[in-house]
Amino acid sequence: MASRKVKTQNPELAREVSLWSASHRLEDDIYVRALVDSFESGVGVHQLSRYDATETLPHPEIQGGRRQFDLSETLISIRNILVFVPVAFTWAGISQATEAYSRYTLANPNTIINFFDFWENGYGVLSNFWTLSNITRIGFVLLTLIIFTSAGIAILQRQASTLRTQSEKEIAKERFNLGFQINQFLFQFSSITSTDINQSALSAVRDLRATSNSIAKLSKSSEKNAIELSKGSVVRKQLDAIKKLLEKNVK
Repeated sequence: MASRKVKTQNPELAREVSLWSASHRLEDDIYVRALVDSFESGVGVHQLSRYDATETLPHPEIQGGRRQFDLSETLISIRNILVFVPVAFTWAGISQATEAYSRYTLANPNTIINFFDFWENGYGVLSNFWTLSNITRIGFVLLTLIIFTSAGIAILQRQASTLRTQSEKEIAKERFNLGFQINQFLFQFSSITSTDINQSALSAVRDLRATSNSIAKLSKSSEKNAIELSKGSVVRKQLDAIKKLLEKNVK
């Protein structure tokens, strides 16, 4: 009876590998190219059967949550700058108010005005933009913006982490399924090599040696127990001694 000829080409599987690699931008991977070329031409499947596809397939880069992560990084940079703005703006307002107050006192030496009163009212010398109430109002807006920015960063990073975990699970499942299909097809071309035989023989020798050692120890233990029984065990000797003592006391 003639043996059935195994088909070495698999265009469908080659297309699946191509689509998978294209979706993850892995077309240039050497193992992926070898799989596609081999499945399309039918050449080299025996060599590829030596590898486990579930381990050899490249790991795609995780894209899930990347947009949220990048946005959170941008907001972090903005927030790190914003935290210094209220302080810088307050000191700028103090500088403007102090300079204007000096000019006012020089121009009006006989007039005594509290600095904070001058800072709030300006007295026509200080611009309304640099008044105390306006600086406080702007500082409040800046601090509120920093708080909302920090909250947005935390939300985006949580979303990025969740999406990345989901994407990682989906990609791992997709990669394993494809690797399993590849292994299933290539299994029919795998052959036992001399290395495999040597490893199996070595393992068998080790198991046989361990079993022999166990049997030898068990044999020695059995011989020891037999000798002790022939001479009389420790418990038996103690019972004989107790019996003799009782007989002596009775007499």
